[in-house]
Amino acid sequence: MNTDLPKLIATDLDGTFLSPDGTVSELNLRAVLAAAEAGIAVVFATGRPPRWLNVINELPIAPDHPLATSHTEVIASNGALLWDLTTDSQVHAEPVDAGVAREVITEVRRLVPGSAFAVECGIEFGYEPTFHTLMSTQERRDPRFLEAPAEELVARPIVKLLVQNLHHNGDDLAAAVHAAVGDTVTVTHSMTTSVGLVELSAPGISKASMLARYAAEKGIDPADVAAFGDMPNDRSMLDWAGRPHVMAQAHESLDSVGVRIGSNADSGVGRTILSWLA
Repeated sequence: MNTDLPKLIATDLDGTFLSPDGTVSELNLRAVLAAAEAGIAVVFATGRPPRWLNVINELPIAPDHPLATSHTEVIASNGALLWDLTTDSQVHAEPVDAGVAREVITEVRRLVPGSAFAVECGIEFGYEPTFHTLMSTQERRDPRFLEAPAEELVARPIVKLLVQNLHHNGDDLAAAVHAAVGDTVTVTHSMTTSVGLVELSAPGISKASMLARYAAEKGIDPADVAAFGDMPNDRSMLDWAGRPHVMAQAHESLDSVGVRIGSNADSGVGRTILSWLA
């Protein structure tokens, strides 16, 4: 038995484990199966909210399948949620304080003009009329989705506050929002398109914080955790894990982090895992 294997693998989804078309490659699936057979736990750690975790259903997760023992829980919403796929419910949540959210909204409106807001509440989503979404007309009628001013939206428990601005790209908007609110909340982003979108969580909450909790419950030290990521919202997880791996096409802010591997287009995560098990 290879005693140098990690005990836990944590991998981001988009841009990392998932192929560019959003599917799970045969090689990545084979690698995850092989890791499970070798006794290595695997957990997905994503910025996606629970309602966008249905891509996991492409994996053959069923009560009698080997993956069921290691893939029933997902770190979602940038670490604000630990979500159970079998019951479609939260195991643990780290909400943003409503008062803090209102203060942040006020400051961002004042210092970053043109910003619009949305909120993630587990399976519910709320957005301002000026927040651009890709939802269809049918989705907009879904009772889980609510359109209202941000100050009203944060009256309910939220796990993530989203800031969108059509006048900044992702990097510039993240810098502007951080300058406006400091460490009042955790500021990160996972998109670098011309339309800026920044994700705000409770202070100290990140993929790393939930991964640390998850690993501790399994008695696994950071040194025995391998992590894979590609964007700024993965940075905390990569810094925390003893064995960080960064995708070939990763954001430039990760240039000095971890071991550089292949891209998600060539199943870099799967190839790396299988090289350990060869």
